[in-house]
Order: sequence, then structure tokens, then C-alpha cells
Amino acid sequence: MKRLIKVFLFIFFVFYSTKGFSQNIHLKSKSEKIEIQEDSSFVNEITILFKKSDEIRHYPIFYDTELEQISDIKLFEKKGRRLKELSIKKIYEEDVKLDYITSKKVKSVEVPRDKEISLTYSVSCKELMYFTSLHFFSYNEIDTLRYQIKVPEKFQLAHNTIYKDSLSFYTIDSTRTDKGSQWDIKVSPKKVEPDPLQFFGIYKNMKVPLMRTIVMPRSYNNQSIKYMNDWYYNNIIPKKGLNVAAKEKIDELTVNLTDPSEIISTIYGYVRHNFKYVAIEIGMGAFIPSHVNEVFLNKQGDCKDLSNFLSEALKYKGIQSDIALAATFDHISDCDFPSLSSANHVICTAYINDKTILLDPTDPIHLEGTPVQSLQDRTILIVNSKGGSFYEVKPFSPKQNEIYYQMDLKIDANNKLIEGTFGIDYNGLSNNYLRRILNSEGKKEFESFAKLHYKEIFGNQPISDLTLVNELKKLHLEGKISINGKTFNDGINKYVFIDFLPRLIETESRETLIDGTYLRNPFHKKVCAKILMDEPVETFETINYAYEGEGISLKMKIKALSNMEIECNYDFVFDHIFIEKENLSKTNEILKSFKKIINEPIVLKKRKS
Repeated sequence: MKRLIKVFLFIFFVFYSTKGFSQNIHLKSKSEKIEIQEDSSFVNEITILFKKSDEIRHYPIFYDTELEQISDIKLFEKKGRRLKELSIKKIYEEDVKLDYITSKKVKSVEVPRDKEISLTYSVSCKELMYFTSLHFFSYNEIDTLRYQIKVPEKFQLAHNTIYKDSLSFYTIDSTRTDKGSQWDIKVSPKKVEPDPLQFFGIYKNMKVPLMRTIVMPRSYNNQSIKYMNDWYYNNIIPKKGLNVAAKEKIDELTVNLTDPSEIISTIYGYVRHNFKYVAIEIGMGAFIPSHVNEVFLNKQGDCKDLSNFLSEALKYKGIQSDIALAATFDHISDCDFPSLSSANHVICTAYINDKTILLDPTDPIHLEGTPVQSLQDRTILIVNSKGGSFYEVKPFSPKQNEIYYQMDLKIDANNKLIEGTFGIDYNGLSNNYLRRILNSEGKKEFESFAKLHYKEIFGNQPISDLTLVNELKKLHLEGKISINGKTFNDGINKYVFIDFLPRLIETESRETLIDGTYLRNPFHKKVCAKILMDEPVETFETINYAYEGEGISLKMKIKALSNMEIECNYDFVFDHIFIEKENLSKTNEILKSFKKIINEPIVLKKRKS
């Protein structure tokens, strides 16, 4: 569910283009009439009104063959208030069965030119939980989008809309009927650029209006969390139960271990390092895992498969454990409302002395007992026999993610170079972006990357002799640096430019950031650069700079340690994970201020003999 394969994207983009789906079709209106059936299925009758066009268009209908059935596809020509049915010349049908996508098909309907056309079709679905959301955004331009939802008396609808403020028009009404209730919704949808993944319900890095929905029996009156939990829990029960071979392996791994923390760490490491992550599945296969013994036998699975197996392995060793639905940082919504549309990920939770421990077997560098990086500030729905509960994943604090640079430099009187050494310590999550590269590329490739990376961070100054010390909770790098053209004399003064100081935000090379930039985690960065002069200078009063905003601050000092040495240091705190409209202005203000400071030379008066 969480990882995507580039090959899949390429293949589907080709498929997407050759059938003409990338056309920008202007729709006059679209309406969906959704009727919940007494037997927990539902039917959606869809009507689309196309404006006249001088070219033939192809309209795609994506559906899940495991759960959905498409029927009654019809075309009509609109003449005034009358509709004249037309024969459909061609309906293209394709299986979308790539290596990592299953159960999806697409029907493409050819829409005639030079006529105002109405397309109607029905989608029936046997699984009520699959009615997860209403889109208030569109890949095509739509003047008006309408939804009508009919809910029988034995059920009730719960809903929650995200990013509603981005809609220019939105109304919703609910009325009681003699058979239950009816909901009528009308919006002017937000136009978004089409992405093939969106047709499969995979919404990465989108901030678009969406109504999350869940329809539950009235016996669960106002208990939507419990209903969602019970439905999921009952679906995964048949996927549990370790066989003898799996138990023997777990016993072998944990022989002589009695400390629960050590048992968790051992089994967690075994799953992450010996099981392969595979599969992006659609329909219920996107949420219901394979049986734990199948996962153990094949040594592979996706997040739900690996988390379910890990949970069962921990339970077998007497450690209380559950699995949880989650939404990673790049999902359209948080998992703070009980709907399948809220989640794009599954993790495992374990408990020691009433402490909740998060375990993500698809994250090879996560440390148990710490927040999962991709879930910081997000909510998960823990699923268990007790009715389930939401749990908020706390982020790391900036203090936990400290970055410390120490630079010891000296001006060479002969060639005017500033040369010396540097050391860097990364703690907490601050080193994760480096660890992921190291983990995926290997040490040799990482060294090549790091040499270029730090050259750029130090203002494009050459570095050499770079070494790495990789500890469990800390990453240490050190090397040599040679800085050219940053110092000169005019006979009276010595000028030193310090634009080689490492930039404030290492993971972004842009001088100003944009709304939506993901910075991975809060951090606290400290830099201390000592520069030994090649001749005495007059000491001076410490130069101080200070900038502060909500959750962000920069303090910088330039001071004389003696008549032969100066020190430049800064302390930068960033207590956010994303660049958003609330912190965008202040962040860019501080970035610009820092750039201005380091671009101006430090003027040092030469000390008279």
C-alpha cells in the first residue's frame, strides 16, 4: 500500500495516454445517486452530461472486478428537454493487471462529437464498507457535481469533509423519508491534474476536498469507530494462526530471551530484514491481509501482511500486540475518521507496561519505541477485540533530532585558502534521509553521494577524506575542507566571507520554500566554525542576530576568541514537519536573512604592530 514501483507508473502512463484519457474533457454536470440496500450492498447510478465538442472523447470508467459490477451503459443525445438514446459504437475494455495491481479493469466509452451527450451507467457493489468517500474534486472540468445518498432505516450515515474551504460552492441537506433518510449534496468541484494512481484510490500529496463516509447499522448508533474496528477485526481473524514451522522459527530466534523489549527487537528485525516488501492491491485486497502462514512461507508481503504476521509472532511470545490502520504524511487525509479512505498504510503496535510501541515492518531504519517518521503528528486506528481506539503519534521534538557541526579552520598566509576539518553529528531522525540512501545504495555509492551533497551544503567548496561512523542512534561524518576566494586584505582591513557555512535546511537546496514542502521531521541544528587568522586582528564586540517565529528560531553570533581567532556559530530550531501557510512566510524570511548575513564579509581591522 505504501510503496509504489516506477515500472508500474511508466506502463500505466503509456496505457493512460494511448486510450485518450488525458483529454481535458469539460463536463456540464455529473450526478451520482447512491442507494444503500437492505442486504448491505449498494448501487450507484451515474449520469454525466458532456458539453458539445468538435472532437471525439473517450471517458474512462475504472472499477474493481472483485467487488463492483458495471451495467446499463447508455448514451443519449440531449435535444432541449428530450433525450434520444444513441447506439454505442465502441466500448474499450482493458484489464489493469500489472505486477503490483490486481482486480482492476477500465471501460472506455467513446463519446460522439458535435452533440450534447448524456452518459449513464450503474455501479453495484456487494461490500458496503467500500462506500468510503465522495470526491469533491475532479480530473475533468465539471460545472456542477451532485450526490444523492439514500440510506434505509436500518443504517445510518456518518461523514467528515476535509479541505472544504477550497470549494467555491457547497451545500448539503438531509431529510427523513418513510424508508429512512436521504442526503443531497451539490458542489462546484475543484479541478486537479489527473494522475494514474488517483484512478486506483491512491492520493499522494494531494490537498483536495473529500468527504469521508461510513454507513453502519443502527445497532452501532453513533459508534462509528467501534463499527469500523469490528468489521476489520472480524475480517482479519481468519488470516491469523501460526503453524508449527512459523512457531519453531520464532522460538529459534528468541531462545534464552526473556526481556520483552529484546523479544520485540529480535522479531521486528527478523521481519524487516528477511521479508520482501511487495504488492499494491485494490479492493478489499488493499486492506485485508494474506494469511500469516502464507506470508511466512513466501517471506514477502505488503504493509498489512507483514504487520499482521509480526503481530501474531509477538502474541505467540506472550507480548500483547495489535495491528493499526494508518495514514502516512503523503496521504490525502489523516486517519482520524473511521473510513477506509482515511488509511493508506497498516502498522503493528505492541505494549509493554502500558506503553504503546509502534512497529512498521516496511521501514528498514525505524527504531522500536520511537515514532514512525512517516506517521509523526498523524492518527492511527488500533484494531482489537476491545472495540478499537484512535492513537495520536507524537512527533520527535527538535531536541531529539539534533544536528551539530564543528569546523576547525585556518587561513593559509601563502595561498589565502581557508583550510581545515569538519565533524557532523546527527541524532534521532535528523539522519534518516542519509540512512535511507546508505541502506538502499550501499556504502560505496553513499560515499559518492555524500561527497557531492556536502560540497553543495558548504557553498560548493571542495571536501576530501570524508569518513562515516554509523551507530544505532547516531550518524557521525568527518572530513577536510578547502575554501578558496573567501578572504583578502586591503592593507588596513582583512575581509572574511562566511558563505561556506552549512545551509540551515540540508534536505532542501531551494533558497525559498513553497507551501507543502515536506521537511521530514523537526530538528535543532547547531553550527560552530572557528577560524584561525594568519595575522593578528583587533578584537571586536560580539555581533548578534536573532529571528523568531512560531516553532522556528535562528540565533547567530560572530565573536573574537582572541586577536588570532574568530568564531561563527548559529543555533537553528525548526519545530515543524511541513512548510505550510502558517509557517511559510517566517521560514522564508529567516532563510533570506541568513543568506544576507553570510553573503556579507566580516570586516576585521588588522592589529597595528
